[in-house]
Formats: sequence, C-alpha cells, structure tokens
Amino acid sequence: MSTPRSRHTRARTDLLLVLVAALGCAGAAQAKQSDKTQPINITADAFAGSQDSGKITFTGKVAMDQGTFHADGAKAVGYTDPNDTSQWQRVVLTGTPAHFQQTQDNGTLVHGQALTLDYKVSENTVILTGDASVVQQGRGEFHGNQLAYDTDTGAIKGSASGGGRVHITLQPRTKPAPASTAKPAAAGNAVPAPSTSTASAPVSASSPTARPAPAATAAAPAASGTP
Repeated sequence: MSTPRSRHTRARTDLLLVLVAALGCAGAAQAKQSDKTQPINITADAFAGSQDSGKITFTGKVAMDQGTFHADGAKAVGYTDPNDTSQWQRVVLTGTPAHFQQTQDNGTLVHGQALTLDYKVSENTVILTGDASVVQQGRGEFHGNQLAYDTDTGAIKGSASGGGRVHITLQPRTKPAPASTAKPAAAGNAVPAPSTSTASAPVSASSPTARPAPAATAAAPAASGTP
C-alpha cells in the first residue's frame, strides 16, 4: 500500500514529467498540421464487423495511415462515430509492441511504441499504455507506463502507475564554437627584419624549417586553354 509520502513523491514526479515535456516541446515545430485533414486508411489480413454496428476488428499485420501518421500492430479495433458512422472515432491497436510514427512540420521524425496505442481521432491524441516510449528526433526520449502524444501539436504528457517511475532524456542543445579573437595580418605587409641583431629568428616547432631558395628556378609554364 502506498504511503502518503510515496503518493506525494509520485504526484510530483508525474507533474515534473508534464512540465518538462511541455518545456521540451516549447518552440519546437508542431506535428504535421495537414495530417488531421487526411483520410484514415486501415489494412489487415482480415476484419470482422461493420460501420453501422459501430465496431470493426482488424487482425493480422494491421497498418493504419493518415497523412504522415503511421501506426501498426497485430490487432486493431476501430470504433465509428455514433453520429456519423462514416468517420472513425477511435482506433485501438495492440501488439508486442505496437508502433507509431509521424513527421513534424520541420521534417523531424517522432516515433513511439507500447503494448496498446489508443488513437483518439476526434481528440488528435494517441494514448500509449504498457512499457510506453516516445522519441522526438534530435530533442529527447520519454518513457513511462502511460504517455499521451498530441498528433496536432506534438506535445507529450506522461504518468507512472503501480509504483513505477517515469524517465526523460533530453538532448543537449549544440552551441556554436566561439569565434577566434586573433587579428589576421594585413595583406601585403611584410614582417620587418631585425635591424641590430645578426642572430637568426627562432623557428616554430610546429612549422617546417625554412630553406634558402635556389639560385635559379625554372619559369612556370604559361596556362593554356586546353588541359
């Protein structure tokens, strides 16, 4: 049985996940905005049920596509909208695990997996339950018993259950290398030779030793128009 302190700690952890996920998505490109206006296509080896009954069960290599949004699993149960049976209200995919992926407006990929994917079409939300994970390319990873991914905004929320924990890995932002402060020598200005000392200047250890030029050199061939 959970103690009040453990429940409080878990609640704080869940809240932290929501806040960090929101901060991680702030300023990021949104999920593909055109996906929600695209038709939903489902393919499988077999199906049973009808639109009028409000429920269709798909089995065997189930794949669902809506624009750039793709999901797949071993089985899916689709529920049509009671007010319009030509429209999907929910599609629940199961697998070991089931997967989804979507391309964001900036071209980056988001992909996730869980034992169950509940795509709430009318709410633009995918609920991932059971060993759930979502990876935002170049931004971070989210892991927990249950995650919620918004297919419209790309936002992620999550929670732990049964005494479990949630985990987030955020990728550090790459900082540009600092510009060099050394000033280049002015073009065409020769370095003056010492006027009073006859000692030769020291040679840098990282530079080859200078050698005197030969007395005569062959003239370079004139450039021609043919190779």
